[in-house]
Amino acid sequence: MKSLFKILVKYPLEFLFFIFFFTVFKILPLRMSRALGILISTSVGPFLPIHNLLIKNLSIAFHDKDKEWINDAANRVWKNLGYTVSEYAHMKSILKSKIEVINNEFSDDVFNENEHSVIVSGHSSNWEIPGMALRSKMNRVSAIVREPNNPLINFVVKQLRHKYSVQCYSKNRSGTRQLLNQFNKGSSIALLADQQLSSGTKVKFFNKEMNISTLPAQIALKAKCKIFLAWPIRTIDNNFKFEVVECIDTKDKESNEENIYKISAQISSFYQEMITKYPEQYFWFHNRWKI
Repeated sequence: MKSLFKILVKYPLEFLFFIFFFTVFKILPLRMSRALGILISTSVGPFLPIHNLLIKNLSIAFHDKDKEWINDAANRVWKNLGYTVSEYAHMKSILKSKIEVINNEFSDDVFNENEHSVIVSGHSSNWEIPGMALRSKMNRVSAIVREPNNPLINFVVKQLRHKYSVQCYSKNRSGTRQLLNQFNKGSSIALLADQQLSSGTKVKFFNKEMNISTLPAQIALKAKCKIFLAWPIRTIDNNFKFEVVECIDTKDKESNEENIYKISAQISSFYQEMITKYPEQYFWFHNRWKI
């Protein structure tokens, strides 16, 4: 009965709501679209049940901050979400002129398509930016994504990602198999591996245990390739920067449980470092510490 209700009522209504706002955002210039997105997210968000989880997560991560700081940070998180949602209607212009990929000592290696690698990033600023930034620099790169539950909305989002991001596969067994097939053919892999999992390995994240995906470590150790840790940043002028910050070379590391854990813990530490710098840009709407 619940499934029938979703198919006949819930999903169509959600889709109509989505299409209405997507169209409005598309008609408006990007600046006005963002302003409307912020107005909606900051007006509605704090009154939704998910706001309690947002406050809880911020309070755990930043336990030394007072209530005023937590509430202000939560408001800025809703603001960033409003930006992000409205930007789906402007992915073309964002890809064309709003993303700066920072050149540094890692650039030649990470964008070298003669050698495949694992590129790890997170749900910060706008979570589509890592895929879009990599698309601007590479042709042979694939990603795993968690698709919207609503199949009608998912159809639209998949079309947008096909046009403006890297090759994306669903976050399931079939998608993982396709991803690994492309990797074995020489493509690099891009993963946003920061979401809470019911499985994985337990690591410290803001001094509290959480499950983290071991997929980046497992793939890299088996292939003896490099893991590049990268991060997207929303700048003060609402453009984006994408930078590779660290490199983990697995060439001389044995593929075993100890190294899988060490690399996964290093990735978690990287996440914590970058989130601490830009807490308002992070997607705090998952129960990170649910084990």
